[in-house]
Amino acid sequence: MTNTIVVQDGSGGSTVPVLVLGYEAEQSSRNIVHDTLDGGIMVSLIPPRPRSGTLRLFYPSEAAADAARLLHRRPAPFTLTSTERTTINMSYVTAGPARIVLDDQTRNAWVVEVGFQEVTI
Repeated sequence: MTNTIVVQDGSGGSTVPVLVLGYEAEQSSRNIVHDTLDGGIMVSLIPPRPRSGTLRLFYPSEAAADAARLLHRRPAPFTLTSTERTTINMSYVTAGPARIVLDDQTRNAWVVEVGFQEVTI
């Protein structure tokens, strides 16, 4: 089972986290509800926004985790492909912070947290 993230800037840059430890996503509705003068409502139906949230990626070494953090600094879209969890497959851009965290239990493993906004490329 593999998880692969490829930067889509023509450089061929990629990262392969050992695990996707966390995936939190939300998809906001954009429907608008209007009150009418007679006490009823009217609704404007609008497709929802694409997913956005946070990825938590597990790496066994500081060098691999820092390389993933640096990869996510590029001003480009990324493609996440997972053979383990196909629900998380997507193209995205970074949105918000990219963070690197030393695992406090093992003191050897590293976690990279990346805010994302799903996009169509």
